[in-house]
Amino acid sequence: MRKGFRIIKFKKNKPIFQIKDVSKSFDGRPILKKINIEIFPGEIVGLLGPNGSGKSTLYSTIIGEHQADSGKIFLKNIDISEKPIHERAKAGIGYLSQQRSVFNMSCYDNLLGVCQLSIKGSKNQIAMVEKLLDEFNLQHLRNINSSVLSGGEVRRLMMARILVNKPSLILLDEPMSALDPIVIQDIQKYILKIQSYGHSLLITDHQVRNLFDIVDRAYVLGEQSIIAKGTPSEILKSSKAIELYFGSSYNA
Repeated sequence: MRKGFRIIKFKKNKPIFQIKDVSKSFDGRPILKKINIEIFPGEIVGLLGPNGSGKSTLYSTIIGEHQADSGKIFLKNIDISEKPIHERAKAGIGYLSQQRSVFNMSCYDNLLGVCQLSIKGSKNQIAMVEKLLDEFNLQHLRNINSSVLSGGEVRRLMMARILVNKPSLILLDEPMSALDPIVIQDIQKYILKIQSYGHSLLITDHQVRNLFDIVDRAYVLGEQSIIAKGTPSEILKSSKAIELYFGSSYNA
């Protein structure tokens, strides 16, 4: 599927999320150098780059698994650079792993368990579960153990579950990997649905065309830094991005 529009209002607003001059090294080896990223309210932003370019490290730094060596991270204009993982989650950072990350229980209980931790009142908890089961086409799977779900089904469950806490920014780590083309189109539809609710998203995926179909802007990592940024068409004109990531024979 191809996104039928590009949202152009973001630059008129203040960014909901900012990474300012973030650097990170491991054992003296630089992984990220002076990274700067802005994401505006309701925007879908892609993060591209070859293996080893630092995408996973950047995600880990955003969620608080690792602390940046220098630089700052802001969510809703609040510095979260020193906050631990759980406080960043409470502040509004949501993360969907590329790994199959669900509890060994039914779809219904997967959602209810998180609702019980986040929402007061059993009626409100149940109402949220039913709403998410409806919106992510999971009602027919409500009593099915998550261990037997297909790849697309488990992604829908993970996306539904992440919305329980109403995060301001959702990080999706390769949500379309290892899926059939028709399932990828389905996942794209649900990503756009999440955007329609007003959430901002940062998405990484190695299938560039699948990503470019739905993002408003993107950043390309290479040589430990941002080597290109902008709309998909702008990025595909970057000689540096072509040299280090897309290759000269890439066709949009």
